[in-house]
This record gives sequence, C-alpha cells and structure tokens, in this order.
Amino acid sequence: MVRICLAFGFLFICHIAFAEHFVVITKNNHIEPLRSNQVKMLYRGRISHLNGIPVKLVDLPDHSPTRQAFYSELLNKTPNQMNVIWARQSFSGKTAAPYELHDDDLQQVLQWLSENPNGVAYFPKSLTPSDVNILYTLNEKGEL
Repeated sequence: MVRICLAFGFLFICHIAFAEHFVVITKNNHIEPLRSNQVKMLYRGRISHLNGIPVKLVDLPDHSPTRQAFYSELLNKTPNQMNVIWARQSFSGKTAAPYELHDDDLQQVLQWLSENPNGVAYFPKSLTPSDVNILYTLNEKGEL
C-alpha cells in the first residue's frame, strides 16, 4: 500500500513538474485577458488592479510543486525568492501578499475564487474546469 501511495505521489509530482501549460484564472468575467507583462507585474506585486478592478491573488502552499513550477516558468524565481518579493511589497505598504491556501487542491482554489469575486489564481491548464475565465496561458518558456 505504501508503494502504491508513493508511486501515485511521484506520478502526480511528475505531471505537475512537466505540465506544458499553466493558466491564470478568475471567476470574474469582467476582467479581460492579460498580456505577459501584466501577469509578471501582477505576480511581482507591482499592480493590484486589472481593467480598473482591484484584484486579490491566491497562492498555493510553499511546498507545492505547482507553485514552484509556476513561479519558475513565469518569473524564473523560487517560492522563497517570491516570499522575499512579497514581504518587501507588504512591508512598504504597496500591496498585500497573496492569500496562501493550505493544500495544493483545485477544489480549494475554486472555492476561494467563488468567495472572492475579484480573485485571481493559477493552476495547470489540463486540470482547469471550463467555468472559469482564463486570463492568460503560460507555456513552458514563460511566454504566451
């Protein structure tokens, strides 16, 4: 049983690590698709409004392989480097750090987005449901 659990965990991590696309999503249909530079500025804490709408970001846990792969592909940063960036932004009063979920789980992301109408999240495209607004698709090179 332990071997089966380990094998399943390894396959899940490999799937996430080699996912060809991530998407930046919201449930708000009034937010228009984003350009690469907008997504990078959003996830560096340099902008907090999209199309005049104040947005909130959600982040997966520090230990999440999805989080590690997303930040590596988008900004060429590790989660630890992102924590430093967000701490600096929060300390300066420019913006608040993203809300961090407890688990790397699509259902938690979708629930958080439902509770936060201007919420923005990221997740592997292959696991994303059709009822969300895709703002940006990131491929393995960090480009649209």
